[in-house]
Amino acid sequence: MNSQFLESLVAVSQYGSIAEAARAQGLTPTAISQRLKALEVIMDTPLTLRAGKTVRLTEAAIRILPHARQILKEQRNLIEALNRNRISGRIEFGAISTAMTGVLPGALKSLGSSKNDLEIKLHPGTSAQLYNRLLADELDAVIITKPPFQIPKGVKVSDLHQEKLCLITAQDYLEPTTKSTEKIKGNILSDALHKQLQQLPFIRYDQKSWGGGYVRSYLEDQNLKVQEFCELDALEAISVLVNSGLGLALVPNWPAPWAEGLSLEKIIIPNEAYSRQIVLMRKRETGKETAINFISQHLLNSSTRA
Repeated sequence: MNSQFLESLVAVSQYGSIAEAARAQGLTPTAISQRLKALEVIMDTPLTLRAGKTVRLTEAAIRILPHARQILKEQRNLIEALNRNRISGRIEFGAISTAMTGVLPGALKSLGSSKNDLEIKLHPGTSAQLYNRLLADELDAVIITKPPFQIPKGVKVSDLHQEKLCLITAQDYLEPTTKSTEKIKGNILSDALHKQLQQLPFIRYDQKSWGGGYVRSYLEDQNLKVQEFCELDALEAISVLVNSGLGLALVPNWPAPWAEGLSLEKIIIPNEAYSRQIVLMRKRETGKETAINFISQHLLNSSTRA
């Protein structure tokens, strides 16, 4: 059996459509359909059900999915075992959006200039999504916000950098009296800024996200009741809305670049209790440890420069 057929079946399961699976695998939808049809012939049973442009897996396909994933994992392990001490192989690498634009480009550029045989495929997502995919062995390593719970012993964690919480507003958005007063009181925002936080429209970083939990904790600890305008999990989108004068926000001070053309006032909150810790995570038992350690060093160097 051709393992590429199984890869396409897993991709359709993951992305929910032949078109998205084709995009992810760098193939045409026709090629994906042909692979699935060939697999159906081998299995002698239908594996997909189609309704218009959508496709879903049959019960038979769902039953074989865990076995398909295991076969693909063992195939990768077999190849990596041959290259145990070489910087080579394919790495399925997940990263949150701010890491995609922050520490990753510099690290990837540095990797490209070094002598290695690595193929790195990037997967975007939220911290929770990427963490779950790592545990499911769909990804080899991820850059995410450190989880707010105990991490299993089988997962290895490396700290990359810390992002302090900050208040962002558009230029001249705050009242002149607030701008002229002291902005920090101890290691939190001043009373004048706390007053503004409660009076002006507030664009909230999604409370369900791991990073958004630090914003929620700050507001609760300071007993602040905000006038919520909207709630988003996309930090870049929050910064653009703030820049448009639609409200103010508390966000982690992620590494540059931020969205182009912004003219924001940024007030850093020194209290590290509300800082977002960005980490590299991978399984402890992996045939790709040498390659991931190599990538990790480049990421640490990139984080230091950021």
